[in-house]
Amino acid sequence: MLRHKGFFMEELMKVRINGEDVFLPQGVSLSAIITERKINAQAVVVEYNGVILTREKWKPVVLKENDTLEIVSFVGGG
Repeated sequence: MLRHKGFFMEELMKVRINGEDVFLPQGVSLSAIITERKINAQAVVVEYNGVILTREKWKPVVLKENDTLEIVSFVGGG
């Protein structure tokens, strides 16, 4: 049986994040991804399967096999 980062492959799903295929535990939420990656939620826009989501809509989103996320950070400067 194949393992990837401590998980059996059957327990993982493939999700595309910012153009890169990543393997995540099944049932992981969008909010968990934002938190795990230490992303400042106040300074990003998230596109989920082609739809821009407001922050209020992140919490109920549970990722599924072959979902696509684009997480775009705002950068200030002057």
